Amino acid sequence: MSRERAIEAALERAARVPRRFRRFEVSAGTAARVHRIGEALLGEALDLGLAYEGSGADRRFDDFDLKNLGLALRIPSPAWLQVRLSAQPFNTAVVATTTYRARFQGREAGVREAGVLEPSPRLASGVLDGTLRRLGPDVFEADLRVSAGENAADADQGAADCARELGPLPAEAARLEYHLVPDELCDDAGFVRETRLADCRAGTTYLVHVAAAAGMPVRRAGGLLLAGAFPLPHHWIEVRRGDRWLPADPLYLTILAAYGLVDADRWPSHRSVVGTVWKICDSYAGLRFLTDADGRRVKTSVRILRRWP
Repeated sequence: MSRERAIEAALERAARVPRRFRRFEVSAGTAARVHRIGEALLGEALDLGLAYEGSGADRRFDDFDLKNLGLALRIPSPAWLQVRLSAQPFNTAVVATTTYRARFQGREAGVREAGVLEPSPRLASGVLDGTLRRLGPDVFEADLRVSAGENAADADQGAADCARELGPLPAEAARLEYHLVPDELCDDAGFVRETRLADCRAGTTYLVHVAAAAGMPVRRAGGLLLAGAFPLPHHWIEVRRGDRWLPADPLYLTILAAYGLVDADRWPSHRSVVGTVWKICDSYAGLRFLTDADGRRVKTSVRILRRWP
């Protein structure tokens, strides 16, 4: 696809998001500094219909429009680098049962001075017993144990295949187009159905909705995608097999394969992703690591300090 066509496609997808959900607050300077969309590319996108508000030097752009433009062009923006990083767990030689030592640090302005951060109950219950420790007013460390399960090297051939349990979900995932979606729309299955736009959270919402309509035993999950030194908050589905719930991610595996970041033969969309993710919750509201004194979510960075078998 040519550069011009890629820009046009990104802008066409952006236009499917109702304007009332788009916030035109980003300056051209921020577009260049944060999103790596410099003056020349911004001008090209404007000529092709990039939406904005204001005029001249006071023009403002939507943050999600710029993120998605960076993804479409695969420029070294934070959004694209995050997608590239997220492929790492699927490109290791083997998926192995691993213990991770992780550091959780609050990122909210003023929190350090207030000294009121606490680990969320789900974080406290999800880490290895006795390993959660405070290092400072807004910093905690803990150990996480993640089983390779059906993806272990010595598992039976085909043990990680969820094809029967997933039914129509891989085909539904393949119909969707990867697009970072405003928070207000991420839990709206109707929006995803009508626009075919989805990121991991919106896509999970939609696939669980499809599964429920078909009477399938599927539920949502959230936590960390164990990518490199900086694991990423992520959402996926779980499908029941017997008395177990297997993590599966047909949408994201389809996305990574389309970008050429994973081997689709090794990671088909119906394969379980056990061993690559660490679950902490079953909803977006539960995806919180640190909280303030009132129990409210605090933006948190997560870093893997070491790992061992």
